[in-house]
Amino acid sequence: MIGKLVISEDDEKKQVTGDRWQVTDGHSAAGLGHPESRSPKPEARNPGPFAKLAASRRGFTLIEILVAIAILAVVLSTIYVSYISTMRIVRSLEYGDEIYYMARITLERMILDLQSTCKEKESYEFTTLKDSTGKLPLKGVSFLSRAHLDFSGPGDSMAVAQISYELEGDPDSGGFSIIRRDVLRQGEGSSGGEGYTLCRRLQFVNLRFYDASGREYTLWDSRAGSEAQRNKVPSSILIELNFINPDDAANPYKFMTRLLLTGSTKT
Repeated sequence: MIGKLVISEDDEKKQVTGDRWQVTDGHSAAGLGHPESRSPKPEARNPGPFAKLAASRRGFTLIEILVAIAILAVVLSTIYVSYISTMRIVRSLEYGDEIYYMARITLERMILDLQSTCKEKESYEFTTLKDSTGKLPLKGVSFLSRAHLDFSGPGDSMAVAQISYELEGDPDSGGFSIIRRDVLRQGEGSSGGEGYTLCRRLQFVNLRFYDASGREYTLWDSRAGSEAQRNKVPSSILIELNFINPDDAANPYKFMTRLLLTGSTKT
């Protein structure tokens, strides 16, 4: 049996939801299924330029910020370590150059003074100075020499002078300094005089004296020494200078030389 669908006036403007269509008046609904009676679908909108710009300006997340900070910290730490290492190498090279310069000047001066030893009234004066504190094997050495240095003006460069090398404490480095004293001989027993610092930052100084037979001595006294030393100067002297190494205290800067004394004779 086929029925007929009729919408009364009471159902006017009543919305019927079925196949996406509506009835707003009392006409027959026979043609409700026609495609033209369906509501059109909304068209997709393309995002405008302002929407793209807003999307590109979105902020960073907390994770991204933390990762960036971590990477920056690693880079800065690497740069800082490299900088510190470079500066340490530069300071070490500069310190080494200064030590080599002091050692060369000191050894050259000592060699010249010692090889210029001489007699006065047919006798030599060459003695080692003992250290009263007991901290050093010797305080220094004193002798007559013709290597006088006159800083006050023209003078007799070949005059006999009492030259001495003495060790004194160096408070700046915690080591020792070598002080050179040079006084013209003006009478028996003249000594002392104003001293000049020859080098600093010494950790250890070693002097060894050898007689004509090659025997080694740690002390020498040409006045009251043994028969091999009396009225004689050493035939040769070994000089060893150890300078403080601030980067490695166990490996100081070492310099050593051995020289022959031309004034050594048997009497």
